[in-house]
Amino acid sequence: MEWNWKQTIIDLWKKEKWYWLMAVALGVVFALIFAAHWTKGYSDMIQKGIGGKVVRFHVLANSDSEADQALKLAVRDKVLQEYSDLLQVCESKEETLAALENAQAEICQTAAEEVISQGYDYPVRVSIVREEFPFKKYDDLIFPAGVYDALRIEIGAAEGQNWWCVLYPQMCFVDVAWGYSTEESHARLENTLTEEEFLVVSALEQEELTPKIKWKIVELWQG
Repeated sequence: MEWNWKQTIIDLWKKEKWYWLMAVALGVVFALIFAAHWTKGYSDMIQKGIGGKVVRFHVLANSDSEADQALKLAVRDKVLQEYSDLLQVCESKEETLAALENAQAEICQTAAEEVISQGYDYPVRVSIVREEFPFKKYDDLIFPAGVYDALRIEIGAAEGQNWWCVLYPQMCFVDVAWGYSTEESHARLENTLTEEEFLVVSALEQEELTPKIKWKIVELWQG
């Protein structure tokens, strides 16, 4: 009797096909789990890397009224004007935080005096914080949500929209026309972060697809 190998294969497939399908399905599941684990780890690595190297600056307005928002910017300008020399000589995040802590009481007094000079009597609170911040866009730069160190100035009820920038590396002075260009401030950030971290942060202003894909990975897990 002649052996029909084709029929044998068909018979084996019919008999074992569910085992093969299950094996394939399990393979796909494990591949997806691995991919998810890797992308989440990548997202966490990028945020922690950025958060570990920068100091942010937040000024929270009393409310969203036009007057309170204008006051917020006046306080911002006054503080940056008074303490620009102090911060520009700082060559690391640690030096910046130490300088801010030493000057914290003075910064509070400066901000409070500016509030009074603008005709308001709102209380002012200044603190050095390390806490969770949401996703923020700064010009064409993207800062992932996560834990950051920051100088925070709260005016009155602090229920209005906040203004923010990066104190270290020094990037705030572009906003208040201190003579620094956007290119210079971006160069400071690039020199502070790793190449990978800067690729993600600056993804919006780059033409290559790879940085945008990497940002989408970070955005996916942060969403």
